[in-house]
Amino acid sequence: MMQAIGNQYFEPILELLQRQLGQKGSESEPISQFAGLFRSETKPAASETSVPAKTAGPTSPEPQSSPATLDEPAGLGRPNVQAYLNSYYAQVDAGSGGIGVLSASTPYEPPAGAAPSALDEGLYGPDAIYAQALANQSANNFAASTGLPNVAAQLPGIPSRQAQQAFDQNLAYSNAERLLAGDAIDTAAYWSDPGSITIQGKTFSSAQLGYAGPGQSSGPEPIFISDANQRGPDTFTVPGYSGTVTGIQPGHFYTLQQLEQAGLKTGQPDAQFVPGSWSTAQTS
Repeated sequence: MMQAIGNQYFEPILELLQRQLGQKGSESEPISQFAGLFRSETKPAASETSVPAKTAGPTSPEPQSSPATLDEPAGLGRPNVQAYLNSYYAQVDAGSGGIGVLSASTPYEPPAGAAPSALDEGLYGPDAIYAQALANQSANNFAASTGLPNVAAQLPGIPSRQAQQAFDQNLAYSNAERLLAGDAIDTAAYWSDPGSITIQGKTFSSAQLGYAGPGQSSGPEPIFISDANQRGPDTFTVPGYSGTVTGIQPGHFYTLQQLEQAGLKTGQPDAQFVPGSWSTAQTS
């Protein structure tokens, strides 16, 4: 699928990591207040309590949510990272993409004693674990080829149920705001069903908010068109694609289908980033 992978290969990974790091719940609360949300190797997960929705801005409405029930399994098991990497490299076709040094068989585990992932300091979703595995591949390969210290980090583990719910509520609220603005939603995976959200008198179901199953991405990430893409009064380029579109507004997210309806040539190699899909199967 994805053939245009030069910078497109690394930018989605960095973008995903930045997005996951940015989703830390209420911006007015210090990160330390989330310390009790994350699972410990030796202690039971935090108690399942209600987590407030993402803090709204001064003019943003307060959402009404119908959270998922708490009698679901607390976790999804170990991440099937190798299965994701196999799927990822089949998608980017690394064998003919010009990268050459990375593949599904490139080690993604960090060396013994590696530092914890920075993602452990905030709320993160299933996709963040895959992003860290891809970043580790690059770090391991760089260290092996240069002799420099390895900077790969430990893969983040599955957070507590409370932290999962906080991440899901933030993502659902953000997607509800996008839908109100007429934008395409963030297709990142949820840990579990976030329930419906009512905002400004409109109710959006979990399916509309992008829930496609536990840990399952709902599709390719949408494409953001910025002012930098403007080439005329009503003409815009599309990142990763050839040609221009008309009749759209900068500062918004669009699906590839919407951009093709706006004039983008169809049949081009897929340059969109497709988040991973989680496996509930246990792995060693």
